[in-house]
Amino acid sequence: MLLTSGKETYNAGEVIFEEGSHGAAVYVLSSGKVEISKTIQGKKIVLEKLGPGDMFGEMSYLDPAPRSATAIALEDTVLELLDKDFLDKEFNQIDSDFREILLTLVRKLRKTTQNLIHSSPRRSEERVRAKIKLSFNKVHDFFRAYIGDLASGGLFIKTTKGLPVGTILDLEFNLPKTKKVIYTTGRVAWARSQDMSTEKMPPGMGVEFIDMNPEDKKLLEKYLTVAKSS
Repeated sequence: MLLTSGKETYNAGEVIFEEGSHGAAVYVLSSGKVEISKTIQGKKIVLEKLGPGDMFGEMSYLDPAPRSATAIALEDTVLELLDKDFLDKEFNQIDSDFREILLTLVRKLRKTTQNLIHSSPRRSEERVRAKIKLSFNKVHDFFRAYIGDLASGGLFIKTTKGLPVGTILDLEFNLPKTKKVIYTTGRVAWARSQDMSTEKMPPGMGVEFIDMNPEDKKLLEKYLTVAKSS
């Protein structure tokens, strides 16, 4: 069990830490929501949105480089700070070779994130746009792709050719065992490259719904409720 050393509270819109700042604090989100973002060519790119139970800040603990992103409270938020002495004790008990593997993974993740963000020139979000049509034959396949912890729900799209974070997508997908096809707009919220993937975590990208028709949204919510109970 992870030990905590205290709590911090933030009001909606308050900055927890800024990209480029130094700090080794590791946080666990107790309540509220936190947005993680980077600034690229003067434009804010949202990397992910975190909810209760999520952890962040661990990269700068393992690799004492400046913070690679900015964390902002989206609403009134309470954070628990992991106890640094406890983390140091546990980390130092790990075999030195394995510690080096962990540090290497963190550095690769920093580099991969940077490469994904810079992989496509963007003058504005609207200029980076793609159209994707998805087909689900089984309810199980749809549930494996559905992401419920994004702000408005979304889908995981398995692919080795991920698009840059922030890319706007015109999505078209069916609800299995129904004739309903949903058309909506999505945004790439995060991406996992081939070299960061595992058997259980394949390469691909998480796409959040950002402009779903209210009727389709209600239909999707009803479908999810019925499918989960069956």
